[in-house]
Amino acid sequence: MIEYAFVMVISTNPIKDDFKYIGNFQNCLQAELYVSLHHPNKKASRCLMKDYIHLPKGTVIKNIDMATNTIRYRDVHNSCKLRRDCNGKG
Repeated sequence: MIEYAFVMVISTNPIKDDFKYIGNFQNCLQAELYVSLHHPNKKASRCLMKDYIHLPKGTVIKNIDMATNTIRYRDVHNSCKLRRDCNGKG
């Protein structure tokens, strides 16, 4: 299975602290290529390891594969649901 370990966020506002989630990519080179093709008016971009960022709750994850030009969507769920130890909290 391919790991989409890099997350791309961009800012289209002059205030570069207002970033929005673009998707998960196999590497930063593919992420930059995708942004240059689909978001040419960006003011800033950041490619970050997904382990070191916090996406807002409810963010729908988009795994973007530039080799096949496909996007796979998946919902973010509480991991306790997968482990079955939520104890009625989710």
